[in-house]
Amino acid sequence: MSEPYPDFVARFYDPVYAQVRDGVDNAWYLERMAEAKGPVLEIGSGTGRLLAEARRRGIDAWGVDLSPAMAERCRSKLAPEDRDRVSVADAVSLRTDRRYALVCAPFRVLSHVFETADQLRLLDAVHDVLEPGGAFAFDLYVPSLKLLLEGMPETVDFDGEHAPGRRLRRVVSSRPADLSRQTNRVRMGFLWEEEDGEHRGEWEFEMRFFFRFEIEHLVARSRLALETIHGDFAGGPLVAESREYVVVCRRPGD
Repeated sequence: MSEPYPDFVARFYDPVYAQVRDGVDNAWYLERMAEAKGPVLEIGSGTGRLLAEARRRGIDAWGVDLSPAMAERCRSKLAPEDRDRVSVADAVSLRTDRRYALVCAPFRVLSHVFETADQLRLLDAVHDVLEPGGAFAFDLYVPSLKLLLEGMPETVDFDGEHAPGRRLRRVVSSRPADLSRQTNRVRMGFLWEEEDGEHRGEWEFEMRFFFRFEIEHLVARSRLALETIHGDFAGGPLVAESREYVVVCRRPGD
């Protein structure tokens, strides 16, 4: 897995992604959670954008995240009696006595798992915590060959406020991809205002990119069974213009 989110990234995650991500995945995952016939586990529960809403809807939802800072922000959104539903854990070595009707890994969680052996360990760990017939839903980004080859110049993708009267900007860029490892390195720079002036923080991290048949072969090597790969959260087919892999696997019935 990649390194956990720094504290300042966790702090500003919600205001940034409320603007730069359209939220269509929220509705899709929450619908899957509501339809599940039993408990739900979210891998990479982050600041609780899904988990907190799932609990408000009465869904028996639980979460794990690798980042202590993200997990703490998630807990802060939950009722006191729900805060033990969020744990700090690595999904690659996930272990729990509870069984789930649905496990989900929203917003490209698997892109932070670089090695094939670890990807298979994660898939098999999910298999083991699913009820027979239970589903595993996740998404990944469809790689842009232009961005992989050329990288992305510095771009301001958020310029707003993190609190009333306090400006926040985020600048993102990426280097040309390491094609031999199928990773691209992303840099995020944050500039924000406090009472004592402007502060800066920078975070660099790698993301693993996948291709369609690689995903199919990866799942085939695991103990899960592939059900569907869609090209968007509306259930559309995977086509040349698709920007998302939306994947549903299932634990075969015992």
